[in-house]
Amino acid sequence: MTRVHQPAGAAGGTAWDATYEAYYASIAQADETRDGTVRHRLRPEVGDGTIEVTSLRSGFHIVRYDVAFVGGHQVGYAFPGDHFELEHCVDGRMHISEAGVGTGELHAGSVALSPRCATEGVVAHGDGERYRAVSITGTWTGLESYLGGLGAEAVPAAGPENVARERYLGRSAALHQVAGPLEEIFVHRRSSPGRLLFMESRLVAALAALSDGLTATLPPTDPRDLALDDHEVAALRRVPELLWQQRHTPPTLAGLARASSMSVRRLTTGFRALYGTSVREYHRRRCLDRAAALLVETNWPVARIGHEVGYASPSNFGYAFRRDRGTTPARFRRTHS
Repeated sequence: MTRVHQPAGAAGGTAWDATYEAYYASIAQADETRDGTVRHRLRPEVGDGTIEVTSLRSGFHIVRYDVAFVGGHQVGYAFPGDHFELEHCVDGRMHISEAGVGTGELHAGSVALSPRCATEGVVAHGDGERYRAVSITGTWTGLESYLGGLGAEAVPAAGPENVARERYLGRSAALHQVAGPLEEIFVHRRSSPGRLLFMESRLVAALAALSDGLTATLPPTDPRDLALDDHEVAALRRVPELLWQQRHTPPTLAGLARASSMSVRRLTTGFRALYGTSVREYHRRRCLDRAAALLVETNWPVARIGHEVGYASPSNFGYAFRRDRGTTPARFRRTHS
């Protein structure tokens, strides 16, 4: 049976720091870098990968996960209502079971926001499943001191209970724009005097996107499009993997609909309700996010990376990457490596 680790407490305080230091010490060995980041390397018997923690002002932390656990891994948690956590899953998945809001999972591209109420539950990783994510932790009240006069009052509550539940489980379109700045934090590996300033600038950008997303008025949606049966949700959850497996010869929407035993309209409206974006946009984002990670994590030629993520030619990949990131793949690699 997989052991359930039980770190708990309010983020941003010495008790929280001590609790999580004990948790990290139980699964990993720590190395502190010159730039203030503590890199926890999983012990071989626990798994493979690292958890990197960078401390910021006002009790906030940036936590970057790149882990795969042997035999799976479960972490119990119990946080007070002031606990703030904003997490973006870059790749892989993590299952969530929360006493008050139910069950769900963070998957590639999703963003989760903690509600302003006490939470208690368990997060779980499957055996050998790689999970890459970046998490911002602190307190809701700490936002005011962190942001100073930059508009902390513009970051509202997570909304009514049913809305907060969707956001907490990573199922809200309102949080989609937060992924970009957090993704930049995850892939940034360059060691320089401006590294921490860069990461904080991306954090502020993420909070700005969060503020916009939480206050946006979403267009009305036909409730019939959102009433998805469990088997439809399960089929839609398989669509991203189908697209990734066939990225060199992408299936049509009609082909995806047939594979999912759904109509094209049901597939497209259901996918947007579940992921907050279209099927094609979701897949495009996943491919380019993976390309960004490979540019930083490997020394592969740009052409090989473009092919790996599904682009037929280096020129097509270069154009798509530049349009999405505002810079060429080569320049992105130099900036973030």
